[in-house]
Amino acid sequence: MIAGAFLLIGALIAFLSMAASDRRKLAREDRRQWDREIRDAYVDIAAEVNKISEYRGLVLPEGERGARYQAGSKASQRIRSQGDLLRIIGTRALVERVERLEYASSQIVAHWHDLQDAGKVEYRALNAARGELLNAVKSELRVERYKPYVRPPMSRITRFRVATAVRLKALRRG
Repeated sequence: MIAGAFLLIGALIAFLSMAASDRRKLAREDRRQWDREIRDAYVDIAAEVNKISEYRGLVLPEGERGARYQAGSKASQRIRSQGDLLRIIGTRALVERVERLEYASSQIVAHWHDLQDAGKVEYRALNAARGELLNAVKSELRVERYKPYVRPPMSRITRFRVATAVRLKALRRG
């Protein structure tokens, strides 16, 4: 009787731990799927932003300005369609960043519609929005935030040692 009770308790514990393990595996697989979707959407958005940025600083004749607007309009539509995907699967922070990027790109394309060139302010806003979106995507994917590597300045003694080594090497050759 006691052995039977312990057998039932052991079987129940084994069943519950297996169920919890299966739920964790399923959640991890789902997360990988959504991470891939988020990453791919960001890559597509960044490619379209690059297409818009390629026109920065170009002086176009009157006849080609309409073609620039068409290209920018298509790029904005693609950004919006990928943004719609991120609205479905992303967090609130990610959605806010996508909306800022969509707004910034639409401001540039609106200037192009009016056959005007967008200024530095609009392009800076676009680049800032792209950077914010990148940070939000990295946060969503649990990747460390983007921080460009900047080599710290060398101390005087290190600069002196490097300069001395370079001089000695040059003397040995010559």
